[in-house]
Order: sequence, then C-alpha cells, then structure tokens
Amino acid sequence: MIGNRHIRLDVVDSTNRYARDLVREGPPEGTVITAQSQTAGRGRLDRQWLSAGAQNILASIILYPTRPMEEWGGLPLLTGLAVCRAVRRVSPIEPDLKWPNDILVGNRKLCGILVESGRIGEKSWVVVGIGLNVNQVRFDGSYRTEPTSLAREAGRPFATDDVLSAVCREMNELYSLWKGKGNAPVMTAWKSASSMFGKNVIADENGRRTEGIAVDLGEDGSLCIKLSDGSIRYFLAGDVSIRKES
Repeated sequence: MIGNRHIRLDVVDSTNRYARDLVREGPPEGTVITAQSQTAGRGRLDRQWLSAGAQNILASIILYPTRPMEEWGGLPLLTGLAVCRAVRRVSPIEPDLKWPNDILVGNRKLCGILVESGRIGEKSWVVVGIGLNVNQVRFDGSYRTEPTSLAREAGRPFATDDVLSAVCREMNELYSLWKGKGNAPVMTAWKSASSMFGKNVIADENGRRTEGIAVDLGEDGSLCIKLSDGSIRYFLAGDVSIRKES
C-alpha cells in the first residue's frame, strides 16, 4: 500500500536521491519519502526545482514494478493522473495534464514529476518524484512555465498531509490497475483528463524541433504527433509545448 511507510525529513538534498540510496536497504514497496525543503531538487532533464520551505509537497515513492520494462513509460503518466485526481478530490480546481509529466492549471504549472529507475541484482526499482505546489503563493526567479499552487488558485491554504494522503490513495488505485492490466486502461484515463489532443504542439527532442498535432498516446506511453504531411511520429521523451492559438 502506497504511503503505509512514510519517512519525513526536514531538509534533504533531493528526496529522489534519498530514495535511490534507500532502495539498497530493501524498503517495502510504496514507501514514501517527504521533505520540508530540498537543497538540490531536480526536475526532468536535470533542471532545478525550487520550492519554499514547508509549503509544498516534495515527495518520492519507491516502487518495484514487475511488468515488462517497455511498459514503464506509463508510470509518469499514471503518477500525473493520480495527482490530477487527488487535486480534484481536495479542491475545486480543475487541473489539466500535459505530456509527459506536467499538471497545469490554465497555462500555469502546478506539479512536476520525475521518474528514475535502476536495478540492484535481480530486483528492478523505480523512484517516482512529485513536486506539487500547495501553499506557496510567491514564486521568485524565472521559469520556463509560470508556476502556481493550490492556494493561489483556490484562494485558501491546504493541509499538505491531506493532499498527500489523497495523492497516495489515487496512486495506489492506479498502480494496482497498472500492475494487473498494464498501460492500456491508464492511457485511456489519462487521455480523458488531458485537453492537449487535437492541438498544435512543438516537440523538442535533443534540440530537434517537430511541429504537428497531438493525436494519441502509444501503448508504451509515447506521444503520437501527426505531421503536416499526414505521417505520425512517436515521442518517448522530450519537451512538448502547446502552441498558443492566434
């Protein structure tokens, strides 16, 4: 059960890094590590993740998936969907999902996800990092996407433990579904919770930009983009931005 073991830290360099080190000790699946603040928090592509102390959810979850590795591309999407459902459970906010790992409110970023994996002996592991802005209302510095928070959108503070409990419940339900049936039902639910399909997008893969229309998800969690010549390209990784309508 996700969240049955909860390790609370005051300050850590990165909850994901702490979780990766902890995996060597064989903690139970579903162990959650949270911190009040991080000194070296990271997002995807090794980008810095900044968060005001004791205001947000900085969490990492340890999993030991047994499904084929080619299906693991569904785990970031599964996590985003769990966060999206949890936000709807605890607030009036209607979040949106953007492939592969962002939860947005309008064009503002509410949450980011970083999934890392590895192997120790015969055992594979995955660490799912979640950075969810809860009560922070002031964001200094520059950002690729303007940040927001539950408190900023709803106009009131939230109990972070209640929000985390909702995330763990939704994550547990979806992970159980994924363990039994794989990516297909998760992909279907993810697509229903996202408004990006049918929109013009730009995919940046290692500096190579591709423009087209987001049309679907692949069985492996990849994003399917229809190009101007009618062909379809599948992206397993990279940055995707949605073109603003003129």
